[in-house]
Amino acid sequence: MGPRDRQHSIRLKAPGLLVLLLFAAALAVAVPALRRPERAGWIALPPQPMEATDPDVRELLRKSAQLAPAGQPALAVSCGADDVEPERLPPDFARPPAPADADEAPLEERYALLIGGPDRRPWRLDIDVHGERARLRAQAPGAAATERELPLAALTPLRAALAEPELWSAPQRSSVFCADRHRLRQAYVEACVDGRYFARDRACDRLAAPLLDELWRQTRALAAPAADAAP
Repeated sequence: MGPRDRQHSIRLKAPGLLVLLLFAAALAVAVPALRRPERAGWIALPPQPMEATDPDVRELLRKSAQLAPAGQPALAVSCGADDVEPERLPPDFARPPAPADADEAPLEERYALLIGGPDRRPWRLDIDVHGERARLRAQAPGAAATERELPLAALTPLRAALAEPELWSAPQRSSVFCADRHRLRQAYVEACVDGRYFARDRACDRLAAPLLDELWRQTRALAAPAADAAP
């Protein structure tokens, strides 16, 4: 095959290559459009998903199961469970189809925090956000849990403390040993926003002490009815 023949052969392949490039470009545009858009929650969380390849991060998932309230599934397990496609589940687990317009579906939004006070005894708050109201489950040390519903505006001081970027974005360090050996306070936070799960354990982060002090004060204020109910 001479040079002219090779050039002609290459020209014959060019239209096919152009079609392939156009198809790839169309696919790059279409795939993000087909995904359900991520909706912002009450707390501004990191835009990237929680990376679970690191063993210190995987420890958070185990801790979620350990700290879940009695009789309730861990937030790491239940977050986004309703997004599982019904046809992939056995009939007993089938769920009704999602609304045609996903943007109209209620936003799944739950938060949990377990934080120790100056005496290192843990206080727990579980918050379910529904529109402009929130269902609050509070448990003070040595007391039974109490539940009440509040306007979301009443939780503004807690939101300010819980939304600190450092709380969610700082590198995760293992808390397997230091929480006991150095007698640092417990400081474990979880969030589930529109099926996206985040967790961080700040028990070993001495630099986060001022942030955790404020978070404990706001938790203590909201858990006051639970503390009053303690025997």
